[in-house]
Amino acid sequence: MPFYKKSGIEKRLLIPLFLIKIIAGTAYAKFYSLPKYYNGSDTWRFYRLSLEEKKWLLSDPIAFIKDLFVYGYNRPGNIFASENSYWNDLKSNIPVKLLAVMNVLTNDNYYANIILFNFLFFIGLIALYKVFIKYAPQKKWEIIIGVFLLPSTLFWCSGIHKDGLILSSIGCIIYLVDKKNLSILNVITTGLASLLVFSLRNYLLIALFPAIFCWLLSKKYKDHTLKIYLSFYSIGLVLFFAIPFFINSLNPLTILAEKQKEFLQLSGGSSVISEPLIPTIKGYIAYFPSAFDIAFLRPHINEISNTAYIPAIAENLLLYLMVVVCLFTTRKKIKGSAFFLCLIFFSLSILLICGYTITLTGAIVRYRSIALPFLITSLLCLSKWPFSLFGLNAKQNYYSG
Repeated sequence: MPFYKKSGIEKRLLIPLFLIKIIAGTAYAKFYSLPKYYNGSDTWRFYRLSLEEKKWLLSDPIAFIKDLFVYGYNRPGNIFASENSYWNDLKSNIPVKLLAVMNVLTNDNYYANIILFNFLFFIGLIALYKVFIKYAPQKKWEIIIGVFLLPSTLFWCSGIHKDGLILSSIGCIIYLVDKKNLSILNVITTGLASLLVFSLRNYLLIALFPAIFCWLLSKKYKDHTLKIYLSFYSIGLVLFFAIPFFINSLNPLTILAEKQKEFLQLSGGSSVISEPLIPTIKGYIAYFPSAFDIAFLRPHINEISNTAYIPAIAENLLLYLMVVVCLFTTRKKIKGSAFFLCLIFFSLSILLICGYTITLTGAIVRYRSIALPFLITSLLCLSKWPFSLFGLNAKQNYYSG
């Protein structure tokens, strides 16, 4: 595909990166095929459902497609509801339908489907790489590590599930927004990718749009980039708490509190002991230390006895290190600063939402995996080390000022 050939990544590196994703997807499948996890595993449940869906596709393809747009409830349900809702069912229906189509090509082979799924996942990663390398051409290896090789992202976004589809779609949206030409094809593709993200995990699209708006506005007013982001997000924070006073039917405080309540009701060995989130301004302020701990500090380094947490703990340490390095090495004027701030504000929004809603350490590792490529790669691009010290990156200075 020309899209891959023109990525700027040579074939001798591109193929191993893709193979690594295949291996990670296989490891994901093997992990969830263990007796302890198999029965509750979504990936194998999706596969079992897709076998019947494939038969439906071959016998009545029109009904198969139409089924995505119908529901068996009296009404579609609250768009944020987690049960008895068309929107919630759609999160499972999309990967199941996609698997059914792939089963036709692979003769129902789950492991062959891993290759096809990761082919789709890889498109968004390449798109994201192309935007990063445009604004930080001297940071090739940092971008490759941040986009393709972060352990938790590699694991969770390579298996047959919706995480990889979400990350790929967001990568495509960012790539298309950055393109100067507004062709009909680009607009349609951006719309479809946005619809897919909204269908699979709606709050991610809600968090993405403000960041993109600030990015586009900063392109026009380049001398006021940081002011634009800080002002817009400050206004957004005020509106977040003020909306319930003006629109009773739309209360974001209650929506997040309900999501947290659902996680509290789940059982699991990685449960974090915490008090329920009270849907008031005072309640959100009081819960902030817990939210910050869950979003940025979990799993704690003293939880290293659980070997499954070691990669996530290593990512946390990398994140802390990047923050410190950026504080001391980042210059005021950097090419693409508006782009990097877009991804930083976007990823921080995701992490805070997760911190206020998720109460399981295992779950936060998974949900955070989508935000980390944007945050860590941006910080790696903003900092001055480490690969430039060893001459591994192209000798092109992207710093200005």
